[in-house]
Amino acid sequence: MSRGFDSSFGPPSQPINVADFLQQANSAVLSGSFTNASWEQLTPEYRNVVEAEINESISDLKSSLEQVWDNPVLSAHVLRQHESTVASVRGQADVPVPKGRKRKRHVAPEGSESSPESLQLQEKLDAVNLRCWRLTVESALCMRAAKNSDYNALDAPKKTGTGVLQILDHGDVGATRSSTPDSLRSTSPDSISYPNAVISLTVYNRISYLPSFLTRSSQHAVLSTQTLGDLLRILPCASSDMPVEELDAEGDVSGYNITNQTGEHAGCLFCIEDLIYGDGRTTADYAEKLIAHIQKSPEDKRLQIKKASTSVSETTFNALTLRIHQPYWILHQGNCEHFFVIDQIRLAHASDPPSGYPLMLHLAPTVQDLCRACAKVPAVHSIVGDMRLGESPCLLCAPCWRTMGPPKNDEGVMVVPLVIPFINQ
Repeated sequence: MSRGFDSSFGPPSQPINVADFLQQANSAVLSGSFTNASWEQLTPEYRNVVEAEINESISDLKSSLEQVWDNPVLSAHVLRQHESTVASVRGQADVPVPKGRKRKRHVAPEGSESSPESLQLQEKLDAVNLRCWRLTVESALCMRAAKNSDYNALDAPKKTGTGVLQILDHGDVGATRSSTPDSLRSTSPDSISYPNAVISLTVYNRISYLPSFLTRSSQHAVLSTQTLGDLLRILPCASSDMPVEELDAEGDVSGYNITNQTGEHAGCLFCIEDLIYGDGRTTADYAEKLIAHIQKSPEDKRLQIKKASTSVSETTFNALTLRIHQPYWILHQGNCEHFFVIDQIRLAHASDPPSGYPLMLHLAPTVQDLCRACAKVPAVHSIVGDMRLGESPCLLCAPCWRTMGPPKNDEGVMVVPLVIPFINQ
């Protein structure tokens, strides 16, 4: 059930034309229509009183939270109560216990905590009248343990491109704090030049052993003046990092060239709002191949999609109409699929990084296979055709392969380097 929740999206928003959004949002900012008219009508004295009251309330709330978490007795009480509540909700909802050996938890009987501080804190918590404060039986449907995709391998946003942020200077309608290179501007003759919008999107991949479900791979922030090709270029994908096969005179694979990778010469397509954006090749365009494949389906089951007039490398985000929380499809490297969902479309802000777009905001940690020999560290080599090993190919780490040494008869033995994770590039 948790897999189903992670693979469900929507409801999608209304279609948003990025260029129209930029025009309307910048016009509203410059005209001052984003200000609250009711707030502006208040007298300065009354506004000062309201601001002081709000700041005081926030300070009191922050102070109360710090007092609880800085006190070991109170923090331990809160954690015990939370674990007890979660266990009670799971028991009432009859949620199956995950596989594996679990430590038995002993729930403290009611009234066993005689600390006056704990009793006083519990009285304050019980007096909260918010309906959403307490967990209900339905909350068990959204409870799960942390998954690999929930963790972030990055400790800070990673710059992956050369995009430069263009921000509207409110002091001058036509001024910009930093210009955008011509290579990143829209190629459409009808497009109007506006400061950037920052588009946040999340990329999902199919789960290899559960192809009907998706898992989050990464999250990125792109500029509206950048192209779909800029996004595809920085996607973390093992298919794009595969070393190129080296063939002998008879056409058999004799080795692999790790300096060349398949991602530089592979085709691709984007499917966005029933439009297919191909790779722009004069022959064997991916979009044309997909449309030809769809035409073979029965007419009543045929998808109503058509090829766009621009390719992936020519289509900028400000030339698109997008919907938030609507999955869009990417196909490249033959049959490698990705899905991306737009999370947010907003104006650029002065606090945003000035360059390096597309930014990588989140990257799920790479799960690597362990060495077959020591079973302790990740493997870095795939050994093919070595009779000393119990399987072919056999995954080994560098120390184990050095310890074994080269085979006496190395004819037919290949050492294939495994794909380097994106985070280490």
